[in-house]
Amino acid sequence: MKISALPLLAALGVFGFAGAFVWAAVRPITPDAAEADGKMPTANVSEVISDGLLDMQVFVLDDLGVRLELRFAANSGAVSAARTSPDVNLAMLDMHMDGLDPTLEPTGPGAWRARFQLPMAGRWVISAGFAEDRAEVEFDAR
Repeated sequence: MKISALPLLAALGVFGFAGAFVWAAVRPITPDAAEADGKMPTANVSEVISDGLLDMQVFVLDDLGVRLELRFAANSGAVSAARTSPDVNLAMLDMHMDGLDPTLEPTGPGAWRARFQLPMAGRWVISAGFAEDRAEVEFDAR
């Protein structure tokens, strides 16, 4: 019985190619991967929610600019919430100012980014998630 190596090599190639895409979608955000110029996040959180893991990083930039990076890794077998953008809300803690909803742009499977300007300096909180499952992180903008 003679077995050809060509089907085995083709199957290994397909599995390797698919594995690279799966790893890119589920790997956690690292500061090196999130920011090309080496800027460290001002605040970050990884929160386990019912359908998976939500990673959130906040970068406070010059002149009260903010960049928000979100990545969602869905649990196996979960209904993929990664296809829809999470809800994001900002609130200023000291002034009870809320209702700021930045627009998210997709950057890859299960990944989004938002850039926006804060109206004033102070202590802020960002809440992001799907329906009732949310992650929150506080940060100072000066």
